[in-house]
Amino acid sequence: MGRMSKTDTVAETEKTVSTAAPKIAGSQTATAGPATVDPAAADPMHLWNRLKRTDPKATKPFTRSGGFRGTQIDPTWRLMMMTEVFGPVGKGWGYEQMDWTIAERMVFICARVWYLDPETGEKCWTGPQWGGTEMVRRRNGIEAPDDECFKMSMTDAVGKCLVQLGLAADVHMGQFDDSKYREEAEAFYAAKSNPDLQPAAIAAFEEEIRKRLGACLDLDDLEELWRTGAGTRLREIGTVDRTAQHRITSLFARKKAEILKQDEEGGDLEAA
Repeated sequence: MGRMSKTDTVAETEKTVSTAAPKIAGSQTATAGPATVDPAAADPMHLWNRLKRTDPKATKPFTRSGGFRGTQIDPTWRLMMMTEVFGPVGKGWGYEQMDWTIAERMVFICARVWYLDPETGEKCWTGPQWGGTEMVRRRNGIEAPDDECFKMSMTDAVGKCLVQLGLAADVHMGQFDDSKYREEAEAFYAAKSNPDLQPAAIAAFEEEIRKRLGACLDLDDLEELWRTGAGTRLREIGTVDRTAQHRITSLFARKKAEILKQDEEGGDLEAA
């Protein structure tokens, strides 16, 4: 078996870090005034919450010797989720082998994961984790070398690192033991596959709402807009993107406050 390098690294594509403020879908050109803080950038749980929910289709139960039962997560699904949030491996995120050793007929690999913060472009690292796999497998009473033991050890180590970011946290927190939670997760991923709930579609809906709110002259117009589909669409968006749901809902709240202020000022002028 060939000797592996202790610095096996997934190469990072050079990326220029922009100093410009992050753009919010559908936002207008910045003007003078109080700075608007993106709730996602201010929330330390933002990445965790984006990664924590596991697709039930990417899991399967397992039982180990001694009766231990658990839920196995598809490693390829993990890679897909990281790519969805951070971009392609080697460009938006990757991993680095820090050390490896062989002991007790097992190979152990220590690795850590890096990623570029979606809001700031800053390169960040998880803490290092060890993964281990037996080098010999027994099949039909016969021992044979496992030629994938190094790969599986790396997969194990990287998977442990990704838990630190919140990936598949619901499985590790035991929530998949609750059948009701699994049903909610299935509904979440069914909604996520809806074309109308993809990021581009949500951004287009937000821009449409901004334009239609600009045409609302009174509370009756505002209520009509909400009742003719906006409220229902926002509830659906909330199943896959709470941040977008809150951001769009706040547009209605601000417009309502604006209309009430105009009505109040109009009443004051009439009284004068």
